[in-house]
Amino acid sequence: MNRLRQTTAAIFRWPLLLGALTAIGLASALFGDSGWDALSWAVLAVPLAVLGWKALRQPHTPKS
Repeated sequence: MNRLRQTTAAIFRWPLLLGALTAIGLASALFGDSGWDALSWAVLAVPLAVLGWKALRQPHTPKS
């Protein structure tokens, strides 16, 4: 079984991006009001949307 070799940057690109978005969303919710709250909702929804998208795309394997 051949495995595709990936660089460290390729492996951690998306987790770091989602982590940065989460940190930005949490900071904007903590330090701002009004428009900042809307920004935090929008930014914090992105990791949840990615999680839902990936969960729906997982192949269903039969249980033995």
